Amino acid sequence: MSLSLDQIQFYRTNGYLIVDAFLTNEEVQLYQDEAQQLTNYCYEQGDIVADWGCVIEPLGCGYYDQVTQHAKSNRLGYIALRAQSVPRALPLCTLDKFGLCAQQLLSDNAQHMYLLNEQYIVKPPYSESAQFAWHQDVLYFSETQRQHSVVSVWTPLNDVSETNGTVLVEPFPDPMNPGVYRGEPGKGKFTAIMGAGSAIFMDGRLRHCSSGNHSASFRVVYMPQFSLGRIKRDGDSHAALAIPLVEPTHVSPLDWRES
Repeated sequence: MSLSLDQIQFYRTNGYLIVDAFLTNEEVQLYQDEAQQLTNYCYEQGDIVADWGCVIEPLGCGYYDQVTQHAKSNRLGYIALRAQSVPRALPLCTLDKFGLCAQQLLSDNAQHMYLLNEQYIVKPPYSESAQFAWHQDVLYFSETQRQHSVVSVWTPLNDVSETNGTVLVEPFPDPMNPGVYRGEPGKGKFTAIMGAGSAIFMDGRLRHCSSGNHSASFRVVYMPQFSLGRIKRDGDSHAALAIPLVEPTHVSPLDWRES
């Protein structure tokens, strides 16, 4: 999928971009199936809200028996691990569809783009307290790590509104100083009303929050994050994942549609 120049400019000016119907119905179903699988597993370990904070990382929740550094930093290793429990179409969609669209927003060179993290954000029915306060993702990183641009792709797997816990964003007040906010959060906020499979790409410096789930159904979001360059902790270990988008897979970029 190619983004238009207008879409790229909107993202760079405002810090976010919504792409309606980003995923096909078949792709939405792939992620819904895995979300259900992981949610069931996590409920066996504890409460989704109290113990997991509504956040389930496929490679970090304990579902896989062994997650090696190879799987966390090598494209083929990552795909092989994920394919143990999901169709190959899912990790290939994450890298080749989500990732390459994220790359268009950050760089002209996919060779420097990495999958940094992926998670499902699950809000159970009537979990009004399952809110995320106003924040900027970049502030979770050290000063050195912030040298790398980051984009998160918040992708609801159900239709979302403020009733069931959608995301609210505050566009950059000054495009010449992106991510610099003054005063209390929420000024000029935009509430994202989105259909299942749509996606909102968010700059790591964007101020955003999400409301609780007041509905009778689960609200599930898939959110991969990508970085321009490898983000490392002190020493030489990766902050989370560091999976390059362009290592050869011996699979055509279109093959994920048919897997």
